[in-house]
Amino acid sequence: MGAQLASAVPAAELVASIPYVMTDLDRVTISFEDRDYAFAVAAHDMRVRNGRLANPAPSLEREGFAIFDWPSTVVHQRRDELIRENIQPREDMAKINADYLAELIPLIEELSGAREVFAQYNTITVRFSSRSKHRSWMSTAAFAHLDFERSEVDRLLNDTLHLSGRTVASFSRQVLFQTWRAITDPPQDAPLTLCDGRSVAPSDIIPMDFHGPKGTRNELVRSRACRHNAAHRWFYFPDMTPDEVLVFKGFDSAVPEARNAMHTAFQDNSRPNAVPRGSIECRFIALYD
Repeated sequence: MGAQLASAVPAAELVASIPYVMTDLDRVTISFEDRDYAFAVAAHDMRVRNGRLANPAPSLEREGFAIFDWPSTVVHQRRDELIRENIQPREDMAKINADYLAELIPLIEELSGAREVFAQYNTITVRFSSRSKHRSWMSTAAFAHLDFERSEVDRLLNDTLHLSGRTVASFSRQVLFQTWRAITDPPQDAPLTLCDGRSVAPSDIIPMDFHGPKGTRNELVRSRACRHNAAHRWFYFPDMTPDEVLVFKGFDSAVPEARNAMHTAFQDNSRPNAVPRGSIECRFIALYD
């Protein structure tokens, strides 16, 4: 298994401006084309703990996320091609996408202990911070959120089975694992931060409709936005390299009400020499007998 990392960095925590939604609406709507939100987004200063120095280290089963050493040949040798093929949303499976997904499946198999693991069909998202010379169809996250409602997880599974021609036997448990990797060198200007799911209350969550590119599988995605709560326990992993990967749970049918792992990007003002962040995300479905 990829070794869970614990390399030392100077600060045990920092104070960062974390954006949250601020609304009494029962449901919010956003579009990838329109960032002038119809609801308010407000930043709150929050303690963000250095996950590399946390004792015990964050885990998938407790906080809902963990970091692993899992180098990628695709990122090292074909990074420019990977960016080029994913700078715009695509419906077909590029060979480089299949190659990248295949590299990660052994890690998810070992972490999950599931009967079978497969990637969500051709769902790779490449993002860049606003300072980058690259422009992707998706920017870095603008506020704290959870990616899926329960109904969305079922849709993703059904879409993947249909598009890949895969069949599965009946299962008792389904887990959606998400992976996040920096594809630029450290330090990054807009790292990812994740919230301990145990510190998120049900009242913090607002259902959210995300409207993606028309005519694509992401034309409508049902996810969840998050309100501020001073009890939230945020973590980040500074100086991530392309050899590392964050793994976090998007959904687990064994604990369907779990609220991990809420996440967003934040500006790391403690690193004046930070470089524009680039990152790549994908998802995996694990099924259990």
